Amino acid sequence: MCTREEVRAEDGFSVFRRYYGSADRPIEEIASDIRCVAGYYRSLEEESIPNIATFLYRWKVMQMGVLTPVLLRLLSWEVPEQQLRKGLRALESHLVRRMVCGLTTRSYGQLFVGLLGGRLGDEVAKCAGDVIVEYLGEQKAHGWFWPDDSLLEREIMYRPVYRLLTRSRLRIVLEGIEEELRTDKAESESVPRNLTIEHIMPQQWQENWGLQQVPSPLDVESEFDATERRNSLIHSIGNLTLVNQPLNSSLSNAPWEEKRETLNGHATLFLNKDLWTNAPEVLDEDAIKTRARRLFQAAAKVWPHADKI
Repeated sequence: MCTREEVRAEDGFSVFRRYYGSADRPIEEIASDIRCVAGYYRSLEEESIPNIATFLYRWKVMQMGVLTPVLLRLLSWEVPEQQLRKGLRALESHLVRRMVCGLTTRSYGQLFVGLLGGRLGDEVAKCAGDVIVEYLGEQKAHGWFWPDDSLLEREIMYRPVYRLLTRSRLRIVLEGIEEELRTDKAESESVPRNLTIEHIMPQQWQENWGLQQVPSPLDVESEFDATERRNSLIHSIGNLTLVNQPLNSSLSNAPWEEKRETLNGHATLFLNKDLWTNAPEVLDEDAIKTRARRLFQAAAKVWPHADKI
């Protein structure tokens, strides 16, 4: 098993040469191993492993190729399905939470090499999921720690993710929340992946969306502050939803009363059913934050912290 320092110091061929020299096995067996791992690698690239298809889809969207060696080891072992799912859920939750919170990805290579070299030895294959949860949960360094619920809630409440995440990455967050909101009576558990992201309160809100909760009489300073508060929340998750393109175009910059009726008449996603069910008379900053808290609760179930996996 290679240590972190050895992996950094050697190129791929040097590592393979040392593995071959110490394997004490016929070359046919080694070739068979390579072919097996290559098959799993192809399955990862093609997202063709049905029981972990959702994980693979999100992993590819996040462009976390640094995780590939860990996935290859898990798939090439005889890891019990429950432990495999637990390990993959931990890895996804760790990555998604850090992504939503805007935390660095620069040292992920060291993090996962440490997992491979220090924890995921052959003797732990039967409890690999437990090992991954424990390893990720104990990380304290800024580049590696697993954000807890308090940090995740704060970032979901206020972070302008529409500006800071790519559309595809933001979409998997909203899709995951949508799946969590669906009940066992829903026609389908899966969420279409061709939906667009819509601002409920539009980015160009000035024409049809007046400022609420501004001190009276309205002076220049209070109007400026109210505008700043609104603009700071306009791109947060609490003000975002998923719709198909025709519905997106019809909603546009319409006032809240029209948007609310349109969503009620045409929306099928639970993200939008929830918006209608809890629809305020006035969609303002407080309403956006209230919705964000509800969406946080769903997100925390989809991507739980270590102590809840």
